[in-house]
Amino acid sequence: MKDKEFVWLPYTQMKNNISQLEVVKTDGCKIFLKDGRVLIDGIASWWSVAHGYNNPYITKKIKEQLEILPHVMLAGLSNETTYNLAKRLAQITNLNHVFFSDSGSTAIEVAMKICWQYFINTKKPIKNKFVSFKNSYHGDTSGAMSLADNSDSMHQKFSDILIKNFNLEMPQSNDDLNKFEEFIKLHHYEICGLFIEPLVQCAGGMKFNKPEILKNIYDICQKYEIIFVADECAVGFYRTGTRFACDHAKITPDIMVLGKALTGGFMTLAATITNNKIFEAFLGNSLDQALMHGPTFMGNALSCAAASASLDLFEKNNYELQVANYKKYFHENLKQFLEYKSVTAVREIGAIGVIQTNFNRDKIVNFRKKIVEYNVFLRPFSNIVYIMPSLTISFNELDIIISGIKKVFDEIDE
Repeated sequence: MKDKEFVWLPYTQMKNNISQLEVVKTDGCKIFLKDGRVLIDGIASWWSVAHGYNNPYITKKIKEQLEILPHVMLAGLSNETTYNLAKRLAQITNLNHVFFSDSGSTAIEVAMKICWQYFINTKKPIKNKFVSFKNSYHGDTSGAMSLADNSDSMHQKFSDILIKNFNLEMPQSNDDLNKFEEFIKLHHYEICGLFIEPLVQCAGGMKFNKPEILKNIYDICQKYEIIFVADECAVGFYRTGTRFACDHAKITPDIMVLGKALTGGFMTLAATITNNKIFEAFLGNSLDQALMHGPTFMGNALSCAAASASLDLFEKNNYELQVANYKKYFHENLKQFLEYKSVTAVREIGAIGVIQTNFNRDKIVNFRKKIVEYNVFLRPFSNIVYIMPSLTISFNELDIIISGIKKVFDEIDE
């Protein structure tokens, strides 16, 4: 690819990175390379392309919006597409007010600011710290990084600079929950919010947690007046089997953060959605009481058109049944990898299949190179090989992915 020296790649050591695969087009779950190869995408471009690439319905709706109104600022001006999407998101989340932003990271920053200011506005400014969990990931902006496990993560180098919050072990049992509540009881006077990736800590190693644990954490937050923030950027929209991961625990968070699959992977858009209680704390006669925040392209009409089309497809198609079938497929097909010496565990939830290994960094990079030879695109990280595809992927395409993974393990397993 010409001009490649001008692009600074994500999560990449630019001095010795492997060559990027040059893409000329996409379709469904397929990525077409310039050299003629066709890859089955097993991770849906970081879990965002929920309905497959180039979905014709979303494409049509974006084109229609483009001809009418691509973008107007959201201060002083309104447009039907953006306002209608806000109403739909409020209805499906059982929340009330939507603040739009550009990406998951920025939506997390908005949630943090809302938590801080809620307690400033309600005359409890001492409540200004957050609780998050080991292995969590909420984004790469400075506030979002402060919610990560900065004793052992890619953000560790910034640990002395970032905001100091509480990063706790995720409870796994009733005893753990009791210890968690004891900590909260001791520190609740200084805690404004708790951030959690419900059911799956994705970037932290595809680690799962149980609905009943999630429900108990939520109840403890309500008991001690701590805002419960569910980061559903990765797990929302049927990824875990229900529309939102919180649905498994039958809870409605105080704040929900959405992104990724919100637009079906077409456009960048995120939303921070709150309940009435939080929103009303920002109402008053003083501008100082208002939420003084506003990304330039918030509520972008093109992105909102894509998101509304994506919601149409989520409503039209029975993704809950489809994801249940994917879960069954992963349960039946991942067990075979336990025969390899380098595999320590396999697990699945919804449309997520995980193979945990003892691979070091070099082996993971080697895996990335080799899997492409079998016409599959995956991006394993840490010691995890995972499949998190479009929710429209065929079982034949999944067979190609599983076959490719097996062939790579046959080559590199020790």
